[in-house]
Parts: sequence; C-alpha cells; structure tokens
Amino acid sequence: MEARERRIAFADIKELAERIQRPPRNWTIDLIWAAHQAIEAGRVRHSDRHTLTDLVSLIRYTIGQDNELVPYAEKVRERYAGWLRQQEQAGATFTETERWWLDRMAEVIAVSAGINPDDLDNTPFTERGGIDGAIRDLGPSIAALIDQLNTELTA
Repeated sequence: MEARERRIAFADIKELAERIQRPPRNWTIDLIWAAHQAIEAGRVRHSDRHTLTDLVSLIRYTIGQDNELVPYAEKVRERYAGWLRQQEQAGATFTETERWWLDRMAEVIAVSAGINPDDLDNTPFTERGGIDGAIRDLGPSIAALIDQLNTELTA
C-alpha cells in the first residue's frame, strides 16, 4: 500500500477529536498528551499548545509506530528540514521564491496532515497567485512536488 493511501484526511482527524470529546469521556488532545507526559516523561516532548493533527502523533505513538511522542507540527518541521538537506545533497537549489512556496506548503501539512493542489487557491498562497502562481514559480510538475512533500512529511 502506498503512503498516500494510508494518509488520514483532516476531516477524519476532526471527527475523531469530536468523538473523544463527547461524554462520557470528554477527552481532549491536551488531556491525553498530559497523561502520556505524566507516565512516560522521557518519551514525550512537551508542547504548550496542541493542534488536531497531534492526534496523528498520539495514534502513531499508541500503536508503537513511533517510539517518542512528538507534536505533529514539530515532526513535520524536522522531516521538512531533512527533505531540504536531501535535496541540497542531490544538487537541487531553491530560489527565495521557491522556498516561500515550499515553506508555506510544509506549514499547511503541519496543521492539516497533508496538502493538495486545491489548497494552493487558499491563504496564504493567494497572495502569490494561488495555483497559477505555484505553476509559474515552481513549474508544471507542482502536482508531483505536492505528492513528494505529502509522502515525505507525513510519513
């Protein structure tokens, strides 16, 4: 099964968050994270503010896919930095304009657990022309680039 087939949709993350908040449990991401931190402090990175995508981190940690509980956005940032290093080692260089797009796409992935071409017609991308601006600045292989970022950053 390919990684993109396993990726969870943001709508599903939101639905799960709503379900666990319902009585009788009334759980929140903050509460579950704090419980893990109290029990396994050495394996849990502290975060003052949790997002819905932290549910992905909680699930991956709970099922043993990750051996450390790390906020989802932090994990995406680490993977993005690693991806940029790999690109550099492979001889790729990015202009300031290209990095603007890539950095913002990584930010969207961090809060939405993925990105698709339609997202490029939303803020903050619209200030640079939306999908048309992305094609202009990153080239016609933008869909392949989005797939690569989704695969690498949400792994």
